[in-house]
Order: sequence, then C-alpha cells, then structure tokens
Amino acid sequence: MKRRQFLKNSLAIGLGSALIPRWIQPLLANSDTLRDKGQNRILVILNLGGGNDGLNTIIPFTDDNYYNLRPNIAIPQNEVIPISDSLGFNPALAPLLDLWNKENIAIVQNVGYSQQDLSHFRSTDIWRSGSDVDQFISTGWVARYLETLYSDYVDNPPEEPMSLQQGSTDGLLLTGNEGVPGVIVDDPSIFYNLVNETYENEYNNVPPATVGGDELSYVRQIDNNSFAYAGVIQAAAEMGQNTVEYPNNSMGTQLSIIAKLLSGGLYTPIFLTHQYGYDTHNNQLNNQNDLLSILSSSIGPFFQDLANLGLKDRVILLTTSEFGRRPFENGSNGTDHGTAAPQLVIGSKVKGGIYGSNPNMTEFDSNANLLHEFDFRQLYATLLSEWFDLPYTDIENILFHPFETFPIIENRFSHNSDPIRREGLMGIPKDFTLSNAYPNPFNPVTQMTYGVKQNSLVDIRVFDLKGRQVLHPVHKVRPAGYYRLNLNGRSLPSGNYSVVMNAGNTTRKTKITVVK
Repeated sequence: MKRRQFLKNSLAIGLGSALIPRWIQPLLANSDTLRDKGQNRILVILNLGGGNDGLNTIIPFTDDNYYNLRPNIAIPQNEVIPISDSLGFNPALAPLLDLWNKENIAIVQNVGYSQQDLSHFRSTDIWRSGSDVDQFISTGWVARYLETLYSDYVDNPPEEPMSLQQGSTDGLLLTGNEGVPGVIVDDPSIFYNLVNETYENEYNNVPPATVGGDELSYVRQIDNNSFAYAGVIQAAAEMGQNTVEYPNNSMGTQLSIIAKLLSGGLYTPIFLTHQYGYDTHNNQLNNQNDLLSILSSSIGPFFQDLANLGLKDRVILLTTSEFGRRPFENGSNGTDHGTAAPQLVIGSKVKGGIYGSNPNMTEFDSNANLLHEFDFRQLYATLLSEWFDLPYTDIENILFHPFETFPIIENRFSHNSDPIRREGLMGIPKDFTLSNAYPNPFNPVTQMTYGVKQNSLVDIRVFDLKGRQVLHPVHKVRPAGYYRLNLNGRSLPSGNYSVVMNAGNTTRKTKITVVK
C-alpha cells in the first residue's frame, strides 16, 4: 500500500484527527511512567449526544408540577423505580439497579452552566473545551489534562495511547496545545488490519533540507509511527477477554472493547464513548426510553465484566450531555432544548447517592428553563483531583477557574483531602483576601475564594444597595489557607450587591450582580 492510500484509508475510519498532531513519535518511553502518573486509574466518558432529558431519566415522581407540565410524556408514578422518597429511575434504567443498590452510582443533580447556550454545536464545544459561555477555546479539557500529565509526550511519548476515542466523532476533547494525545478508532482489529496491509516503504531517500523537506519528514513520522499503537492495541485485544454477554449494539460494543483491552493489559487513562439520539423533540417516550434501555443494558454488563476480570476498582464512568430539556413538553410529545440535567458517576470507588437538590419545578430562569445548581466543570475538577490525584493548581490551569469538588470518591488521595485542599487552594496567603466572583453576573450560584493568613474568625455577609443584610454565608473560625465559597442567590431579586468579608482587623469587599 502506498503512503497516500494509507492516509486516505486512515481518514476513512476516523483516524484522521489522530494523524494530524505531532504526538506520534517513536515509542521510546516506559509505559510504567504513564501508569504512575495516571495512578493506574481509568476514566470512561460516555457522552449522550443530543441533550438528554434529565426529568424523564431521574424522575421527581412526587412533584405534581412535573406531571402538570408534562401531561403526555411524564413517566407514570406506577412505572417509576423509586430510589428515594421523591426520586426514581426511568423504568428503562432497571439494569442499573444492582449498581445503585451497591452504592456505586452517584447522581449529581442540576448540572449545567451560567447563561446556557441552547445550540447543540456551541454547547457541545463548551462542555468539551471546558470554557465559559463567552470563551472560544480550541483545545479540549481532556487533552489539556493529558498534556499536563505527560508534558513531554511529543518528544518522548508513552508506549500506550494516552486516550482512545471510539468513533469518528468531533475531536475537540482530544485537541491539545501540542497535538492530539490520543487515538480515534472503532474496532481494534480494523485499525490493526488497516495498518498491516501490504505497505510499501517509500522512504529510502533522505528528505531535502528545506521547509518542504521538514514537512515531508513530519508526514513520514506520522506514517511510520502509526503502526506502533496499532500493534499495542491489537496485542491487548488478542490477550484480553470478555466474561459476559453484551447487547448487540454500538453502546455494548464500545464498552465491551474497553473491558477487553483493559483485561489484555492496555493502560490508557481516558476512554471516550458516545451514544447519539437524545434530541427528543418528538415521540420522546418511545425514543428516549429505547436509548436509556440500550444505555443501561450496556453499562450493567460492563461493570459486571470489570468485576469478573478484577478491574472494577480501577474504572469510573462519567456521563455527559450538552444540555437537558425544557421542563414542559412541546406540541409533538417531546421536549425542546433546555438547561440543567443530572449526570451519573459510576464505579465501585464511587460514593453512591444523590448529590444536590430535586429539580425546582416552579422557579425557572428568564427563558423558562430549569436552574442549574452545579457547574459541569465541578465534575471534571472532582475526577481530576480525587480520582487522578492532580494538584489544584494544575486543575485551575486546565479548567481556567477554581471549582468546588464533590466528595463522591472513596479513598480519595490524601494530599487532596485535608480541609484546606478540599475547600480551596494549597498554600498560605500573606494577607486576608477575597476574590472577585465568578461567574458575575450570575443566576443562581456564583463562586469566589477567600484567603486567611492566620487562624481567624471569618465573617462574610451580603448587602443590597440600601445597606440591608440579605445573606450571611460564612461566620466561623478558619485555619490559615484558601477557601472556596459557593454563594447561592436564588432568594435574591435581580440587582447589585456588596460582599463584605471581615477577618482579623481586615475588611475586604467585592461586587456581585444577580440577573434573573
């Protein structure tokens, strides 16, 4: 096979984005280094493309407003699988009950971001880049993490791929500042067979010492070194096994491949998977229920397979979706683009339960959409910190802002677990400090950090423009360190406010604006 035909075939099966960057170099590094840096732990990110309706996934079945707003598409109470006094699974999620009963599923409620963009394309980019709504970032948060984990991967890459994305989906998650630290492939055998076709080495001549020659050398490196990862992936696939039967669909196949590769000895910290079809503008009951059935009947066997293979303690799965749906149904027995929705974190090392409040079915944002309670980047920060043991300073560089984490990982790494680390940034400030709020303006939650230079009583209050106290979020003794404050303005009307911090003999102030 000629080089040109090789490149053409590679692009045809979704390897195009993996062939663009400079990351594919001769495989000289020891894979143990990557294992050490990634703590030998794995994250599977499963994206529910189209915007999954959270209200019909984790159902507030005791809330009459849910049924009033959805007279035709609400899940009947007698079909809901209760998981608490007021919330229940969609019946299509029945295969996840075993994991729920083992306390291996964390449900994080009302996940979204401020000033939600309702475009599939833009909101997907925001989730994948980890950006603010008004930022346009050309790199993905996963790629930035991997480049932080293994900063010299361009010149000294690990033996095994740092990430593996199944399917020729958008590659923003794996687009980094230096290249693409990952491989995109559907089936390991297809990848291997592609690069092991009869291949004629055209590279007997030395490239000229010109700009064009440099480009030619670069293409040759991409060409030659693509083979190495093909061999590693195929070797793991041949050595690996599945111990359970998976459903015969794309979701089941994707997860079965991951389990098989891991059992074959492959160490790749990040796996990206996908399921499409959640844009349920019409006939939602049938369409979403079918999708959730496929999802749950694939996730259940996946974790049973991992348990049988002795791998269950090394893997966590996170669901993502670019947005939820509107609280009320439309005229086509469906729902339109909305805002907040629950996301799932699944694994044997997850502290199962419900995190956050039930969806508020009476108070909405200015577009009559659900209010978000948690920023989606809090999920990323939690997994980077508590699962992958990444320092907070690195996490801030990756996500551009500090984000509060969730206590959802068992036996989380100790140096991220002391009160100061859990609530803020490492280090002791030289003075008492109060940061500006982010986001600002906001609705309903904003975040700020405050610094305490010595053990002190910290008092933080919020005042309106008439000087009346409207909130009193902090009044406690704090040891020296940095802390995060999540300020909930749900009870406040739109307007400008002052946040005043008193600690020691120091007063610090900042301004916030609530927009509803």
